[in-house]
Amino acid sequence: MSSGYTKSILVAGVGQKPKKGDSVTVHCTGMGKNRDLNQKFWSTKDPGQEPFTFTIGEGKVIPAWDEGVLTMQKGEKAVITAQPHYAYGARGFPAWGIMPNSVLKFEIELLSFGPSKIKASHILVKHEKSRRLASWKDENGVEIKKRSVADAHAILNGYLNEIKISQDKKATFAAIASKHSDCSSGPRNQGDLGWFGRGDMQKGFEKGAFALQVGEISEVVNSGSGSHIIMRTG
Repeated sequence: MSSGYTKSILVAGVGQKPKKGDSVTVHCTGMGKNRDLNQKFWSTKDPGQEPFTFTIGEGKVIPAWDEGVLTMQKGEKAVITAQPHYAYGARGFPAWGIMPNSVLKFEIELLSFGPSKIKASHILVKHEKSRRLASWKDENGVEIKKRSVADAHAILNGYLNEIKISQDKKATFAAIASKHSDCSSGPRNQGDLGWFGRGDMQKGFEKGAFALQVGEISEVVNSGSGSHIIMRTG
């Protein structure tokens, strides 16, 4: 264990541990406001907050997190106590009431982890609530403006059924994307979006894509652009 932090496990996790470069998502409550380790300065469970996602092992968070969370398993809850040089050091974090050279305590739950970037293809069907009511095959949005969200879902579920019964799902997905997707990636790249990381895509799309394993195809997911089915390819 590093001399910069200690870890005490509250609830054991299961399975493998994250590796450097993975995207990890945690719940966390930080204690140590005004040098009082019983006083909270921040929590992902506070109103308006949500689980925190970061790329581990790349210096994007304090060292106690970068090193400590690498030792955790999925579902594990632990208390990590960070010495000042493994937390915010001499500068502190005044906005949160963290004084210079403060020892801090974090109760962390490792919710999930996986690659920080994935590769995926998609089929997009726009509808009347899409943020841009036009596409490469409907430049004035004549059909899109008449299409409800339910209509878009029905169209995509039809494509999904066709893909599921196909002997070559990847080829069928690509063919449908090329002809029918409202995204220009359809005719240009058979729906292939290439590699992307968290924060690169709209939230609904990102959540659906990162939940998939390589080769898996999603059910219908929604984003500001419209409705999609997604196939993870890398």
